[in-house]
Amino acid sequence: MLDSIPTKRVPDPDLESASPSLLKRRAIATGIDLAVCYFVIETAILAVLLVAFTDAFLALGNGAFLLSLVGLVPIYLGYTFCFEWRYGRTPGKKRMGLLVVSEDGAHLSVHDAAIRNVLRYVDWLPVGYVLGWFVVRRSPTGRRLGDRLAGTLVVRPVTTAESLYDRDRHARGASASSERQ
Repeated sequence: MLDSIPTKRVPDPDLESASPSLLKRRAIATGIDLAVCYFVIETAILAVLLVAFTDAFLALGNGAFLLSLVGLVPIYLGYTFCFEWRYGRTPGKKRMGLLVVSEDGAHLSVHDAAIRNVLRYVDWLPVGYVLGWFVVRRSPTGRRLGDRLAGTLVVRPVTTAESLYDRDRHARGASASSERQ
């Protein structure tokens, strides 16, 4: 489980991997992130609120669940913004092998992350992610509206094998130069 938590070391992006074929991975990553937001973060918040405002929750009855779904929107927005800006990916995206970068492969700026995530909700209108799905499918790089306006791409990181090869090659070069001295 801890393997899915992003770290400060952001892998190198494979810009060539940006395509609509990542749509399924993106959808699964969104599901993972929504589950984390609802069952971990929001449940903790609701537990505190339930203790503090027991009578209000009892008065709401079944409406409390609907209110919790409405409360999920700002929690999810903050969660995705913070993780993508700080680490280039959310835990769901890390688990699915995805990375969010600017068009040139650079780390996201605060501005890019904010635009990308605020417009996530435009994709949900009018009927869920149908608009977002359609826009991503029509884009050769698999970009939804938020990605287009923020100038971002969702890509796969450079594979571990390639990264290990580069590290080994550099290590051999460094050890060979130290042996010569």
